[in-house]
Amino acid sequence: MVKEQPNMLLRLAENEEAIAALYQEYAGRFPEYDSFWRGLAHDEEEHAGWIRVLGSTDAPDEVFVDRTRFNEQAIQTYLDYLRRELAKVQQGETTLLNALAVTLYIEESLIERKYFEVFDTDAPRLKQVLQNLAAATRTHVEKARETLDSYKRMSSSSE
Repeated sequence: MVKEQPNMLLRLAENEEAIAALYQEYAGRFPEYDSFWRGLAHDEEEHAGWIRVLGSTDAPDEVFVDRTRFNEQAIQTYLDYLRRELAKVQQGETTLLNALAVTLYIEESLIERKYFEVFDTDAPRLKQVLQNLAAATRTHVEKARETLDSYKRMSSSSE
């Protein structure tokens, strides 16, 4: 593992903020699910803050990022994807079903790619932050899946 520079952590925080911005846009576009997306967006902003704590000056030698598993190009590709999705919503090209499916995809992809396992630390406080990030993302997956499934059930019963 290579000791990482704060730039990688900043990029990961930006990623969380981009997810929050997309969710905020979904909330505005689909008011019937406003509280669902605003809640997720709030959490994503909180996650960005947690990641910034990992890169804070009080623990710069305690956090490492495994560049063999995750690199800045991967983060940039993901950010580009989020920006394209945001543009679609802003242009009115996103359906509610698509927005719910994209939300589930985003959250599942963070878990499947073991996004938060890219970090390593021996510091107990920082380990707790990483565990909190992973747990919060798993909760988001569950909420997103339940919301999408509920929407599909309601849609099929109204046909």
